[in-house]
Amino acid sequence: MKTDPTTIATTTIPTTTKPVVFSIVDPGALLIDCPDACATGWQYYNSKCYKKFNTAGTYAQAISACQAQGAELVTINDFDENDALRKAFDTNALVTEAQETWIGLKATSGVYAWSDGSSASYTNWAQNQPAAGSGQCVQMITDALSNKTYQYQRGGWKTYGCGKTSASYICEAPAGGPSISLVGR
Repeated sequence: MKTDPTTIATTTIPTTTKPVVFSIVDPGALLIDCPDACATGWQYYNSKCYKKFNTAGTYAQAISACQAQGAELVTINDFDENDALRKAFDTNALVTEAQETWIGLKATSGVYAWSDGSSASYTNWAQNQPAAGSGQCVQMITDALSNKTYQYQRGGWKTYGCGKTSASYICEAPAGGPSISLVGR
């Protein structure tokens, strides 16, 4: 046994096991619970509150439902926001297209814009997307799709007919302000 001023005791024991090597990985952007900024059931990220509603509806119904909550259908501005949403709302299930999640992006006359009227400066299209044509709305692939083309594209976006029913939608609202009284508080 040897000692030094910073070590109480050090012992070397012969062993045949190898040392465990590990790395700490930064998980990246995450949504968090923040009751001072967001209503109960809503999650906080970068001055906004988000909530996924597992209620089936068309794109227009999702917009109306978000507005009834004092919110808007989500506008995704960058990779980190997209990744935080994907991680928060991925249930690790294998689903069909009708079970994916509406986001606030829609094509009108071939141009994609958010439901709040802003242009889409950031996109995260899945393989073979976007589909051609006007009147296409956009889903985020939050869970693995049974359609093998998109099975490993979580977080990617795909077009889906606006009049079709999707299983869920994500609403967003500014953190703190009047939206703190969002339904569910």
